[in-house]
Amino acid sequence: MNPGRPFEPPSQPRTQRTAKTTARPASARLPSLTGLRFAAAGAVVYTHARLLVSPHLVGTFGPEVWVSMSSVSLFFILSGYLLTHSARPTDTAWTFWRRRAAKILPNHVFTWCVAVAVLVGAGGVAAISGAGAAALVANLLLVNTWIPSSRFVFAGNPVSWSLAAEMFFYLLFPVLLPRVERLSRRGLLIGSAMAIAVVWTWPVLCGFVINPAGAFFPGYWFLYVLPVTRLPEFLLGMMVARLSMTGGRLPRVGAVPAGLSAVGMVVFSGDHLSHTFMYAAVNVVPLALLVHATARLDLEGKPSLLRARPVVFLGEISYAMYLVHALVLTAAFVCLTDRGWSRGAAVVVALPLVPLASWLLYVTVERPCMRQFATARRCHTREPSNK
Repeated sequence: MNPGRPFEPPSQPRTQRTAKTTARPASARLPSLTGLRFAAAGAVVYTHARLLVSPHLVGTFGPEVWVSMSSVSLFFILSGYLLTHSARPTDTAWTFWRRRAAKILPNHVFTWCVAVAVLVGAGGVAAISGAGAAALVANLLLVNTWIPSSRFVFAGNPVSWSLAAEMFFYLLFPVLLPRVERLSRRGLLIGSAMAIAVVWTWPVLCGFVINPAGAFFPGYWFLYVLPVTRLPEFLLGMMVARLSMTGGRLPRVGAVPAGLSAVGMVVFSGDHLSHTFMYAAVNVVPLALLVHATARLDLEGKPSLLRARPVVFLGEISYAMYLVHALVLTAAFVCLTDRGWSRGAAVVVALPLVPLASWLLYVTVERPCMRQFATARRCHTREPSNK
């Protein structure tokens, strides 16, 4: 792949590519998917707030935990779908990577600095020396999740672990997109089925090879954190997007039934399946159908609550919300409980601070950096964000 040329398979000259395989319809905006991002981010905020109120739920593998983990899977599928739907025919790898870096890195670096400052201020100087310093640097560079160590995975701003997976996806996207575009509708269906099968295979492989003893961390790292393990979910989102763009047939499931089925799988499957299948496998199909059905609401002009202006606004700041919520909740919770507040009251007071801090991060860091660095020209084209 030549990073300076438009996305295309290196083995096939551009002149030999047919219109059928290269056509990218003009990207319609999908505000309902922006609203869906807020729903996913809101679920993560809810889970972490719930765990602050009831810390005994940590490690119990209850619905509160699986809701958050399913939301991360939804983010990965959404990312593949939106990047494929909004891909520009004239994009080069460099321009794509520049836009993604301008979107992801400023918020990450800012919240990383805040997390380290809080750590130092709380007397955690020992935690940033030796191996602790290496873990923090690895988190800053978004390579920490490639290392099977809890010290590395949870370093810095712990929720930023998912960005390491996203950056891995972005690195591969200019290579993956032309190959996905060349697939026929049948090929896309087969590819989607293969991606789903791989997601279901990971827990089996983990149980027999990676973590036969059944300890928590090796399995958690391999199934939930390791970027290459999460790649099939991103690929599934890409192929579902291409099926939608080329008129491929998918089950006609409405957004509401798909969402309810995803929630139902979380609530009812935990008692019947090993927790290793709950990280991603159990919900991969309902979530893919949810993304497809939600996008169809916009593409077909159907009514959508997720398209309401307040929900879309919250979706716009959802990336900032994802990165900042744990810092805000924890800081407010510690300050208030140290002054005698109950856990529940402290969380109730802290929750409204999350969207406020998210908006401030969005308007002071994320949006200005996107305007400044996302494009090389003064003429800026608004791109659907997808994290």
